[in-house]
Amino acid sequence: MMIGDAGWRRRVCASAVIVSTCVAAFAAGLHAQDDQLADRAKRAAQVLSELVSVPDRSPPTALMREAVCVAVVPGVVQAGFGIGGRAGYGLVSCRAGGDWSWPAFVGLKGGSFGLQIGAQSADVVLIFMNQNAPKTIAGSSFDLGGEVSVAAGPMGRDLSAATDYKAQAEIYSYSKSKGLFAGIKIAGTKWEIDYSANKKAYASAGASLDGGTHTSVARELRTGGGQAPSIVQPFIASLRKNVPAASTH
Repeated sequence: MMIGDAGWRRRVCASAVIVSTCVAAFAAGLHAQDDQLADRAKRAAQVLSELVSVPDRSPPTALMREAVCVAVVPGVVQAGFGIGGRAGYGLVSCRAGGDWSWPAFVGLKGGSFGLQIGAQSADVVLIFMNQNAPKTIAGSSFDLGGEVSVAAGPMGRDLSAATDYKAQAEIYSYSKSKGLFAGIKIAGTKWEIDYSANKKAYASAGASLDGGTHTSVARELRTGGGQAPSIVQPFIASLRKNVPAASTH
């Protein structure tokens, strides 16, 4: 019996290693092969439009008006057999000077335990409510649901504007894998600044996000300014169109 238990443990460990290795390899491959950052920005713009396209299945207008930053990560992939992992890359922008900042390229990575058979791809949108969000975002990495509170986002554009969303969570999360968007819990996922992508996207334009350093990312998320490079313009345009103007009170 002990031998059988030991064999079972070895098989479980081996499976865990294989899955972890595959997820890591997928994340690295996705990152390395993503030479078309403009396509990532266009897809993120499209996902944001899809989020608000169905009035009774979109985030409340009151919540969107209070949004400090918005992140869109298309095609987050979850895979695993007993032990799962997530990986995806997208963009984030914050309100700055009455408009939206130059977006920073970001990544979501992490693992979870559960009965996750096969693989699944989902589009993820994160609505940041805390005024310190630009500083938090620029701080290299943090754990969603750990250092920063996250909750499944409410749905329904006509929900009461009196609800104090900011008192409930720092981030509200939405996801769509099939059909319509829904609020989803993604605690345990790590947020990271995609420095390599920022360097590729901005260095050639001589922009202040060259190299994607902490300082330059934080500065742009807080202040914006000037005409952003064309590679990220679709995402900025989608934010202007789909996220209501900030509340003035």
